[in-house]
Amino acid sequence: MAREVTRRQVMCQALGVIGGTMVSGDLLPLLAQAATRKQILRVAVERDFETLRPELSAGDTNWMLRRLIYATPILWGTTQRADGALIYDQETLEMVLATEYKVSADRQTIEFTLRPEAKFANGDPINTQAFRDSYAWFLDTRGSGQLKVNGLPSADRIEVVDDVTVRLHLDRPVAWGLIGNALLSSSSIVHAKEILKHATADDPYGIKWLETKTVESGAFRIETWQRGSMMSLVPNPYAFQSSQLERIILQIVPDASTRRIVLERGDVDFAVQVAAKDVPDLRKASGVKVTSYPSTHGWWLGMTWSKPPFNNMHFRRAIAWAIPYDTLLQVVAQGLAERLRSCMPSNISGYVGDFWSYEINLEKAQEELAQVQLPAGFTVTMPVYAGDLIDEEATVLVQDSLAQLGIKLAIQKMPIGQKRSLITKKQVDMAIYDWRPWIPDAGYFIYWHWLPDSFWNCWSYSNPEAQALGNEAITMAIGSPERNAKLRRFQEIVNGEIGLAPLFTQFDNIVMREQVHGYVYYPDGIPVLAKLSLK
Repeated sequence: MAREVTRRQVMCQALGVIGGTMVSGDLLPLLAQAATRKQILRVAVERDFETLRPELSAGDTNWMLRRLIYATPILWGTTQRADGALIYDQETLEMVLATEYKVSADRQTIEFTLRPEAKFANGDPINTQAFRDSYAWFLDTRGSGQLKVNGLPSADRIEVVDDVTVRLHLDRPVAWGLIGNALLSSSSIVHAKEILKHATADDPYGIKWLETKTVESGAFRIETWQRGSMMSLVPNPYAFQSSQLERIILQIVPDASTRRIVLERGDVDFAVQVAAKDVPDLRKASGVKVTSYPSTHGWWLGMTWSKPPFNNMHFRRAIAWAIPYDTLLQVVAQGLAERLRSCMPSNISGYVGDFWSYEINLEKAQEELAQVQLPAGFTVTMPVYAGDLIDEEATVLVQDSLAQLGIKLAIQKMPIGQKRSLITKKQVDMAIYDWRPWIPDAGYFIYWHWLPDSFWNCWSYSNPEAQALGNEAITMAIGSPERNAKLRRFQEIVNGEIGLAPLFTQFDNIVMREQVHGYVYYPDGIPVLAKLSLK
């Protein structure tokens, strides 16, 4: 008996559907080519790319695109784990736009030698003047923050020596001053001269033009961008970074379950943002490989120091004794995380896990809370990222535990941007939140979180001794015994005062088809797709 053909099947065949996602006609020839050619990589991403601006944070998928279209001077080196997986090496550097570097004895001058043949995708040279113009563009826009964090406060500190030699004169010997030039948020090489051609009185830096257009400096250039549907990229004809891939197709598949399905059945080769709950089954799926990497992506519970009862040490201890740490690991993170025991994430240089001894113990929590005068019906409003399973589930588990102490949590769901804005403006009394340092170093985390004027000192923490130690560590060489001693004492003080209640550090779970090779894991968690190949 002939199989019945439904109207839906006819429409799917006519229009093209990937995992329930409608595929536009222009994409069908690309997918057909991908089925017959060996080096076309198909990637399922969770969202559109929003902007081509390299200085604007718009999520990990956007950073992944920027690694394809923008070069940086350097990148972390690569090493191999015992299981054969490739991972970044903090001890070595990979030369990208630069071919070599020199750092002065006082660590305040960094010299790069650039590739003499380097060009943008339109054929214009990427020489030291273009390098300087790119960094100056970042410094002139709101994207200047990371360069200043790296010790480069203004463009007049960039010295063009000749066509291939450029020197950065830092205002202080920042520990990450060199590797900071691997970060996309400030060191992406943009064609500033071309961007500024599109500047206007209302838009003096050409930002509007850069929202949707660019001149690529990286390994790939954009071939087609169908907003809300897909993007295809092909090798930059002037690329100095080689890739075995002939084309990359980034297909937008918003639903995590659908991304899993299209990967399992081979419609795509690589999928991002796969739900942790799906990882155990994907490990068993035919033709799929999953590799997990302990990351620097930490989760904490923060409390304000600016008002009672949150600034009362007995209240903070009560909260610390009431958190269901192991349940969070197993239920929220599905076991794909590791217990965090400090005010900074694990898997970074300088981390110490010796100064957090709290486990869930409601009796001890009650004893501490008995020494705090709480008003009747005391309620804490806690914002959560709407749709973020980790944030929502973790907050509900903490809510259930604190209810046994008579503390009521009122959960308020909101977009991620709104919650982050409220937290950074210090308008939140208590919340679970996450942060991933782009550079895996305790001093870098301290710079952003624990100093009096740190952007992410959202809880108004203040301790002169700890903050003096942190300030000193920022300028010291990574790994030095004296620096490590300061970082250890810093964590002893902050953890002793319950600066934050550490929860766990996530694993990054990378999911792809078995024929995909060459993946390298970096501390920012951003895949470098140009390094991949299909076998």
